[in-house]
Amino acid sequence: MNQDMLLLQQGARLLGIELDGQQLARFDLYQRELLQWNAKTNLISKKTAEEIATRHFLDSLTAARYIRPENARMVDIGAGAGFPGLPLKIALPSIQLCLLETNRKKVSFLKHIQRLLNLDGVFTLQDRTENIVRGEQWREKFDVAVSRASLKLPELMPLGQYFLVPGGLLITLKGPDVSPEVEAAFSGKNSSNIFQLYQEDINLPLLGPPRKIIILEKAK
Repeated sequence: MNQDMLLLQQGARLLGIELDGQQLARFDLYQRELLQWNAKTNLISKKTAEEIATRHFLDSLTAARYIRPENARMVDIGAGAGFPGLPLKIALPSIQLCLLETNRKKVSFLKHIQRLLNLDGVFTLQDRTENIVRGEQWREKFDVAVSRASLKLPELMPLGQYFLVPGGLLITLKGPDVSPEVEAAFSGKNSSNIFQLYQEDINLPLLGPPRKIIILEKAK
């Protein structure tokens, strides 16, 4: 096992996740493909390309403990290169995952990596959220919505309201200071009646400075 996968395995254990050989092999292949594609297409920053196992894979897995039910229907809003949706799918194979992304090159990568990793129950949707919410096809179709730094809370909460079933969870991974976002999100009309807010600190040395995970439960 190479050093990056060893770090990932150790970090996942600290989160209560035990990755088996097949899962680690998928993560390893994911990392190698991501580096190859990133040399031609800007999928992730060059700075974080040196720390994919921790800055992208492990960071994504911090959301795993909050996902329910076990076979949750989950949408990743603004999936980019697949974070946090694909690492969560590798670690929690029973979830049904929709990757929502607008960028054509990123969508090509997502479809490629899904085929390469032979992941069942993954669907990639290329569209803009403003187009999706005009229709009824995806309204209240998901148990969980996840997002990783692609949108701020005031923009994300209406999407969660649209995509999630009553009682569904909107989970977003943020930096250490999200107070301005939270205040802006809940200063709007009736926000507190739509979502119940939970926040937790993530203190994992492998991830660097402490981070926040925001969990919003849609009213039943």
